[in-house]
Amino acid sequence: MGNTPPSKTKTPVTIKTRKSKASFQVPKSKVLANIEGDSIDTLNVNLPEGIRMTGGVKLRDDGYTGKGVKVAVIDSGVDKDHPGFNGKVVKQVWYRSGTPLSRDYHGTHVAGTVHLMAPDAEIYDYRVFGSRGEYSIDQAIVLAIDQARVDGCNVINMSLGGPFPFPPIEAAVKRAYDAGIIVVCAAGNEGDNNPLTNELSWPAAYKECISVAAVQKRDGLPVATFSSSNAQVDYSGIGVNVLSLKPGGDVMRLSGTSMACPHVAGFIACLLSKSKADERPNDEIVTTDPDTGVFCGCCRGGGNDAAGLGNPVAPSSLFGIEGDAALRKVLNEKFVIDIGITGPDNETGLGFITYLSKDELMRLF
Repeated sequence: MGNTPPSKTKTPVTIKTRKSKASFQVPKSKVLANIEGDSIDTLNVNLPEGIRMTGGVKLRDDGYTGKGVKVAVIDSGVDKDHPGFNGKVVKQVWYRSGTPLSRDYHGTHVAGTVHLMAPDAEIYDYRVFGSRGEYSIDQAIVLAIDQARVDGCNVINMSLGGPFPFPPIEAAVKRAYDAGIIVVCAAGNEGDNNPLTNELSWPAAYKECISVAAVQKRDGLPVATFSSSNAQVDYSGIGVNVLSLKPGGDVMRLSGTSMACPHVAGFIACLLSKSKADERPNDEIVTTDPDTGVFCGCCRGGGNDAAGLGNPVAPSSLFGIEGDAALRKVLNEKFVIDIGITGPDNETGLGFITYLSKDELMRLF
């Protein structure tokens, strides 16, 4: 995984040259009316239901907030100046543009959910949608995945999809996977409310990706009628009537597997936390120089790499998770609640991802 520090730019780099048609697109998300009390002022005080049901409050209480974790949001662009992000959108690379974020609100909403789940994680905004750009949408997605890898991102959220596989995107996903990056994708909104039919969407259907279906905020967590069902669905998250950020400093409600996906991606970012909130990073050991008696924070991982040359050792997560396989093992053993029919199913995969116990979750209804 790349270790080059991200460059923080005030404005995203964009090139506007030509229009593009592509098979990959942001899944159609349903816009719902705000309800009384929805506002940016209360969002961080009264966390949205979906965040609470995924364990956001308990994660904060336990200090797992995504500290030291980089999350790539490959989408329609993010309003980095929205006060709800608290300055956590640290890098923007826009491969396409031309459409105002007031219309391309999807990416800001998705990134907002990631931030609300993992408030200390850094968000990297890679814009691949928009009316104009130097690259086609398909090409932009490939470039964004590779750039996220180069930038050292730990998690990639792709709330997007297409009806057919695209080999260059598959190859980029595999490169990210091999680098230890967790790739989380929306399962798709082509569901027909029939678990016996398959509605496939890529890149979610690739085995290197975690495919996330959408469930409702109701007792029993019923699957959303629009959520695509297939054997490649891994887990489910809240994806109906989701409150998050809206470009321009406001909030809005959307429904879709695009909304379920960042709940899971943000939760994973919390599990990958390098240190607990308000604590020194666990890879930065304060030691005393035996000769001078001076405290220093330069030693990491004991101050030695595997060869004993004193090079920094890459920090690991508090849960000891390194890579997709280790993550899935931890999720399956500790953080999945089986819903729907008993056992794995094509609608919700192995179940609902949450930091809460089943009893704690049921008390929220």
